[in-house]
Amino acid sequence: MKRFLTSVLLTAGASLALHLYQKKQTPLSFAREVVNNVQTKKQALTEVEHQQAAVRHRLVAFQRELAKAQPVIDDLTKSVDQFQFKIQPHLDKLSDRLENVGKTHAND
Repeated sequence: MKRFLTSVLLTAGASLALHLYQKKQTPLSFAREVVNNVQTKKQALTEVEHQQAAVRHRLVAFQRELAKAQPVIDDLTKSVDQFQFKIQPHLDKLSDRLENVGKTHAND
């Protein structure tokens, strides 16, 4: 186990040294870059959390308003169903007439 940890640490150190050499970067500037990246990610996460809270708040408000509007929606649905019931015989007659006209033209 000790040998494994030692080899992992040596590999990580060598990788870091190679990275710093390739980017021509000092350890201090690398540490600053990492800290800046972490702070940026933290700020982005905080912003996402604020947006998530705002969405939750808006969703609760929407659900509240939807509950208030539900009786009106139900009344509209009922009225549309009644209207559909009333006009259906007329639509059936129109459909029959169009069918008859189509048959008449087909026979000509």
